[in-house]
Amino acid sequence: MATTYQMLMRRKSELENRMIEAQRRAQAPFESELRAIVLALDALKQAGMAERLSSGEPAAFAAPQPSRRGRRGRTTRDMILMALGQSPGLTESEIARQLDHRWSRPVTPTAVGRELEAMASEGLTRRSGPGWIRLDLTHAEASSAEAEEEERLSVAAGH
Repeated sequence: MATTYQMLMRRKSELENRMIEAQRRAQAPFESELRAIVLALDALKQAGMAERLSSGEPAAFAAPQPSRRGRRGRTTRDMILMALGQSPGLTESEIARQLDHRWSRPVTPTAVGRELEAMASEGLTRRSGPGWIRLDLTHAEASSAEAEEEERLSVAAGH
């Protein structure tokens, strides 16, 4: 018969074996992840990209940083004001056609109309008959332009 001491020592070794096995099972997911990372790093080294990634140099396939040089992008509002400045009295569809033709910016006439209404509320444009005009005149020029407009409308109405 085994002594109590031997039985406790056997039980201790069984528990130690079970604990080692439990630790291996717990570490298995981390070991597989570590193996995957090592494989990926090896692949990058073979492709010659690991040095660039560690040196902070941007990869060849990365999106370029926006530069401060070159032309500034124009908003639809800026382009509408430019079109009205060059030829006042344009309708929404004519303005939309010019935006598409000159700047390759396809805008629907309804969108141009909404933008013109917003600019009219800010005092930048005004409806003049069927078309629109740009209002960036001085106060004296604006009052004389209004007087001319009223005179033209009264002549057109027959008064």
